[in-house]
Amino acid sequence: MTRTLLLVGVLIATMASVKARPKSVEPRCKSGPVDLVFIIDGSRSVRPHEFETMRKFMIDIIHELDVGLDATRVGVVQYSSQVQNVFSLKAFSKPEQMVKAINEIIPLAQGTMTGLAIRYAMNVAFSAVEGARPKVPHVAVIVTDGRPQDRVAEVAAAARESGIEIYAVGVARADMTSLRAMASPPFEDHVFLVESFDLIHQFGLQFQDKLCGMNLCLESDHGCEQICESSPGSYQCLCLPGYTLNKDGKTCTAIDLCAEQKHDCEQICIASPGSFTCDCNTGYTLNDDKKTCTMIDYCSFGNDSCEHQCVSVLNGFNCRCNDGYSLNDDLKTCTMIDYCSFGNDSCEHECVSVLQSFYCLCRDGYTLNEDETTCTMIDYCSFGNDSCEHQCVSVLNGFYCQCNDGYSLNDDKKTCTMIDYCSFGNDSCEHQCVSVLNGFYCQCNDGYSLNDDKKTCTMIDYCSFGNDSCEHQCVSVLNGFYCQCNDGYSLNDDKKTCTMIDYCSFGNDSCEHQCVGVLNTFYCQCNDGYSLNDDKKTCTMIDYCSFGNDSCEHQCVSVLNGFYCQCNNGYSLNDDKKTCTMIDYCSFGNDSCEHQCVSVLNGFHCQCNNGYSLNDDKKTCTMIDYCSFGNDSCEHQCVGVLNGFYCQCDDGYLLNDDKKTCTMIDYCSFGNDSCEHQCVGVLNGFYCQCNDGYSLNDDKKTCTMIDYCSFGNHSCDHKCVGVLNGFYCVCNEGYSLQEDRKTCKSDNLCNTVEHGCEHQCVSTPGSYYCICPEGHLLQDDGKTCTTCRSSIIDLVLLIDGSKSVRPNNFELVKQFVNQVVDQLDVSSKGTRVGLVQYSSRVRTEFPLSMYQTKDEIKKAVMSVEYMEKGTMTGMALKHMVENSFSEPEGARPAQKNIPRVGLVFTDGRSQDDITEWAKKAKDAGITMYAVGVGKAVEDELRVIASDPVEKHFFYSADFTAITQIAENLNFNVCAAESQGEIEVKEPCACENLVEFQQATMTALGQLNQKLSAMTKRLEVLENQLLTRK
Repeated sequence: MTRTLLLVGVLIATMASVKARPKSVEPRCKSGPVDLVFIIDGSRSVRPHEFETMRKFMIDIIHELDVGLDATRVGVVQYSSQVQNVFSLKAFSKPEQMVKAINEIIPLAQGTMTGLAIRYAMNVAFSAVEGARPKVPHVAVIVTDGRPQDRVAEVAAAARESGIEIYAVGVARADMTSLRAMASPPFEDHVFLVESFDLIHQFGLQFQDKLCGMNLCLESDHGCEQICESSPGSYQCLCLPGYTLNKDGKTCTAIDLCAEQKHDCEQICIASPGSFTCDCNTGYTLNDDKKTCTMIDYCSFGNDSCEHQCVSVLNGFNCRCNDGYSLNDDLKTCTMIDYCSFGNDSCEHECVSVLQSFYCLCRDGYTLNEDETTCTMIDYCSFGNDSCEHQCVSVLNGFYCQCNDGYSLNDDKKTCTMIDYCSFGNDSCEHQCVSVLNGFYCQCNDGYSLNDDKKTCTMIDYCSFGNDSCEHQCVSVLNGFYCQCNDGYSLNDDKKTCTMIDYCSFGNDSCEHQCVGVLNTFYCQCNDGYSLNDDKKTCTMIDYCSFGNDSCEHQCVSVLNGFYCQCNNGYSLNDDKKTCTMIDYCSFGNDSCEHQCVSVLNGFHCQCNNGYSLNDDKKTCTMIDYCSFGNDSCEHQCVGVLNGFYCQCDDGYLLNDDKKTCTMIDYCSFGNDSCEHQCVGVLNGFYCQCNDGYSLNDDKKTCTMIDYCSFGNHSCDHKCVGVLNGFYCVCNEGYSLQEDRKTCKSDNLCNTVEHGCEHQCVSTPGSYYCICPEGHLLQDDGKTCTTCRSSIIDLVLLIDGSKSVRPNNFELVKQFVNQVVDQLDVSSKGTRVGLVQYSSRVRTEFPLSMYQTKDEIKKAVMSVEYMEKGTMTGMALKHMVENSFSEPEGARPAQKNIPRVGLVFTDGRSQDDITEWAKKAKDAGITMYAVGVGKAVEDELRVIASDPVEKHFFYSADFTAITQIAENLNFNVCAAESQGEIEVKEPCACENLVEFQQATMTALGQLNQKLSAMTKRLEVLENQLLTRK
């Protein structure tokens, strides 16, 4: 992976280095063996001059490589709606060979099938057959300007899985989502997007520090706090002895052996870089071993103040009482402990304290138990309970009588009577209730038995005692039973047995043959050899043929109890009496057929041998002419033979391998040296033809490229430059080509247009902007100025410190911040500024309350250290809303109506969601500005920016243009819109009168300038009118 990054560093850095220095004769450095394939977009959307830029891009990279069959191998694939292998990895070993092949590429100018190209590279370009080597990094660089017309995610994933590292370079209209779907992770190192092909060289800025042979410790701002150690293509930071390198890989921290528990101090460890010393806590002294500690014994100084005992403790001593005593409030004297005061829970009644103990006493009427703790009431029943019939119950100082369960106490309070439970109502008993002790039971009347519920009664079933005397059923009645027959039977005279009823005896006229009686009915039955019909009454003779006539080849004829076989007409029954044979009429003599006689049913017909057809007389034969059916399969001539034909070509043609088609003899194959481009064979000769974009010269052999500019360059504003199959436009010096790639616009528009700037016009490439003098602000119309100074605001800047920004660009970001600060009226009661840097985490560099002058802020900004790592913009917005604009960090209270402004500066896509906290920031009343550079995502910037988005959103392709953004930023909210800490000036004070006079004179001067300009304009108009007259 390191080697691959090193190579790509060489590749992509080339364009940056080419503009800065002349090309070297030798490669800049040796990158090691790598297989590199360029996959270039040759679709119709790539204009000719853009394709030339891409061609130059590849050539410049190749000049920087250590090219060779044992070093770096290079292949080029062009794609549009199809894929063209320009040259493979094994094709060339020298840069000049590759450059020649690249210069000869003709754009395919069709669709954009990027997925097809990636699949070709994976399956063909990086195959061993095409020169790819095992155990050598495989790198693909895809350059495209549009959205793919096929699926790329799956095939790109398969390519990466096969070991191909993919770099996706998007230009202008390229789709960022598609680029990320193609490229290898991490995306910040493998995905690039620029506005035009002219800016493709900017990729080199991302990889300059990966170029081998470069002492980055000397040639870059390495940021190492102590020691920088250079290595080929990289560097690492080291620390002095006794220090360790932090996670940022740059700063150092003293090795704290104390914090790492790498010491043997008993109490306190005092750290120094890489070492330590031991010390003791207060109240201890260090022992001679310089490690362990002993507590100071303060009692050894004399314990006269303690009544009983002295006990040493840390940093002093305590007094302690002898056993059985407690220390008094003076902490010196002692008092005997009252053990009962701790709670006499162990004594059931009363506790009596004695020295170091206590004893228990019972109240009157109780005696102390053997446990000497609990008490028991005196049992008066134990003295004799003869007066109670059942039970005696003791109570305090007496007793009372109680009856056994199921009895109630009589009025004499001594004797008992059993309770009659039936007297409470016997509704639960169906018949009778009988009382017993503690309850009752139910009893049935005579002739009934008690059910299992012990309450209801059921009549006795005499049949259940055995019904042997009844043949069928026994029916119980009160005190007896009677017999009953089952359905379909009648009771005999003995009243016990039963006989089945014979229904046939009622008359069987409905049965054709026989009637059979059964229980409750009858059924009909046929005589032998017959089957009962569906009416269940009549009979039909059985058809034995219907059971299957497999034994008869033709027909089966049923007879009573059997069948016989019969043949169809024209057949005779064989000896087996089952099968049939057709009569052979040819056997009677076939003399009338020329070739063959074929027997058929009841006759015969004649048939010809293979390759012949039967004549109209149906007897004789003629050979078939296969050519007469149509010779479409033969391109030229058809020759008929027996059972087929063969093809023959006209003179001057050769029969092809398919034996059907013909090919004209190619005279070009005999050598077309006389044609410069292409030789076209014709019948008995050839002629020369030029490649697309060229015209044939008068010698009919050589070719000249078509000069499209010679047809008239009306579409170009200034100059037309002809290229193969087209042309491109070039502007004169001092002009820039516009987006339509045809018209030109002056670089200094201030001198060529009516700019309308009130104070001063500043030209930029293809545009211009207006500026105001110091102390004035540009208005929303972008032209006029006002004396309204920068308002009082609370401004928090969120700057992107992710890895993709890079150290040199981060310095430009800090300059951008200071340029913004220069425009502000910073003071303790004026504008306040806070700065937050974020990457994979968020860090407040300084809050709103920290600095009160521009110089302090700018100095603090320049000392900010670069964080690197990820891009968590959503986390930074959350930190800004919850912390940066809080009153503890210096934001003025909301009731003072001081405008709150947030500015987010980023160079890439956020790795977390920004939507929620961007909305919360604006809902909280924070005016949000979004500034994006390079690979920043416009959609995300627009989500962050306040409305109107066009006034709060800025973008630049690279970091070098952000100073212009800083000049265009306008945080103006006029003083009338903010309240609170605005200083109210005394209008009659001398300095205020002077300031008012100066402002008035400035305004008058501007009015005079406008009046003069208007007067000159009127004079010009008058002269024009006079001229027309």
